[in-house]
Amino acid sequence: MRFLAVNKNVKANIYGQDYRLKPLDPRTENLEDILATDDFSASELFARHRDILRVVNFDSTKLKGFPRIINNLSDLQRGGTILIMRNGAIGDHVLFLPVLRTFKKLFPPDSVIWLSTQKEKHPIFYNNDNINKLYPMPLRLDTLLKADYLIDFSGRDDQYEFTHLHLTDYFLNYLQIDYKKIKNKNPAMKWDQSRSPIIGNLFQDVRRLNPNKPLILLNWKASSPLRNLPPEKLLFLVRRFQDILFVIAQPEEFAEDTEKIVEKYGNNIFDCSSDMTSLEDYIAAIANCDAVVSTDTATGHLAEALGKPSLTIFGPISDDLRIRYYNKAYAIRAEYSGKTCRSPCGLGKSDKGCAESHLLGSPYSPCLLSIPEEKIYQRFKEFRDDALRNSQGNSRRKIGVMDVT
Repeated sequence: MRFLAVNKNVKANIYGQDYRLKPLDPRTENLEDILATDDFSASELFARHRDILRVVNFDSTKLKGFPRIINNLSDLQRGGTILIMRNGAIGDHVLFLPVLRTFKKLFPPDSVIWLSTQKEKHPIFYNNDNINKLYPMPLRLDTLLKADYLIDFSGRDDQYEFTHLHLTDYFLNYLQIDYKKIKNKNPAMKWDQSRSPIIGNLFQDVRRLNPNKPLILLNWKASSPLRNLPPEKLLFLVRRFQDILFVIAQPEEFAEDTEKIVEKYGNNIFDCSSDMTSLEDYIAAIANCDAVVSTDTATGHLAEALGKPSLTIFGPISDDLRIRYYNKAYAIRAEYSGKTCRSPCGLGKSDKGCAESHLLGSPYSPCLLSIPEEKIYQRFKEFRDDALRNSQGNSRRKIGVMDVT
């Protein structure tokens, strides 16, 4: 955990949360102006705003009221307010959902669970029965001091376990919970369709105009360039399956480029990219589809949490580390052996990129490019049956809160 403060009055939006901050004044002990955050985001923020931010160094264990740090489930001898601080990408947060469910069952029954994470990722945890309160990250120090216990997943360097364990198992193992004995590790979200009424109305109109077509979302972009696909790697399906309406929902900032990409693929495409202004909108789009086809990114994780079938194309990362505990996930694995690597190479995010792609002069990971179109086509044909069954269920489902347990 790291602590940050400002050197002048600042109004800022950090990961979707608005803050008004003042420089520290020892005469007033303005603890609300000290921000507590995980090591990774602290380094990122400090690198971007070195002229404004300063690191605050102090022995937190000697600060009156600082919560007890929990590294083992046995450290929780009695209930109280347990603050969990967890930074991460969208998919990481989805894989954290079954962890919260397990914590709720194993923590003392009178425990109160707070979760602090980036405000822009909060929609993943809306209506979650396993947490009592949702806070932004960074968290103001005066709020942190109201907790009795603290679980900070950036507090230890478990890099080997982080890269070799399924992420859900890693989080459980962090508190020395025997993850092999936890039976249900499937993520589940309760999604309230009323949170994105514009998206809901759009899809209602689309279904009304296309009553016999399942809606399948296609996504070729990932949070890491290592897992990006060329658009045509998926869009060829549009021409080969005229009985399906394919949904494109790229982030709003890519809407103009996306429109140019998809315009040549025919009229069985519903491109709602210009309406994707937030994570809420994107979750709503997936919730209103029957299935998704995607590269290895958050799309497949969100689909599973919403009870939607997903077909995901895996290259650098093993599908077993991503979807081992999923019920509705299908995988296509790259089978590539090059001069510098063999898939899956395990490379997640890297500033240097993929060495093999540099060698071949390609902007994409060669392992993903190596997957034949026919292999994707045949796997999609198998997957389509599940999507069709989901489509029939959606046609009877009322708009409201989706409770996927």
